[in-house]
Amino acid sequence: MPAVPIETDRLLLRPMGLDDLDEFVALHAEPEVIRFIRPLDREAAEARIRRDAEEWRERGYGLLAIVERGSDAFLGRCGLKYWPEFGETELGWALRRDAWGFGYATEAGRACADWGLAGFGLPYLTAMINPENARSIRVAGRLGFEPLRSDLLLGDPVVVHWLEREA
Repeated sequence: MPAVPIETDRLLLRPMGLDDLDEFVALHAEPEVIRFIRPLDREAAEARIRRDAEEWRERGYGLLAIVERGSDAFLGRCGLKYWPEFGETELGWALRRDAWGFGYATEAGRACADWGLAGFGLPYLTAMINPENARSIRVAGRLGFEPLRSDLLLGDPVVVHWLEREA
């Protein structure tokens, strides 16, 4: 399994922990960010981080904080999430609004996809994206994901994109 944390030219991707709670809550409260993902209050965010710690123990992967190297600024989160109802592992990402437009989502997503496909024997990853979220659809395209199907995730419509592991 590739090592965690994961380093890129500009970013450090490390497991999300309770030390990230304030930043995680702030991310999931930004109006432009939660337009396409669910808001989380402090209690729900803490529960999500605790649940995620269990997923790390069970599967060896989960949420990663996206941190800018050098400044240690929390930029957002990405990571892998297994969805038992689909039998699939999703690569997801969300960045603070002031971190948009710098290529961080693509950089973090590429590193996380490489880590997930190389380290866990997954045949493919999905990215479940609201059909109106043009920014994330562009990121998925830059990462090589292609639309696979329309579906519902937690009752919300999504287009499921997929990225196959190279043979």
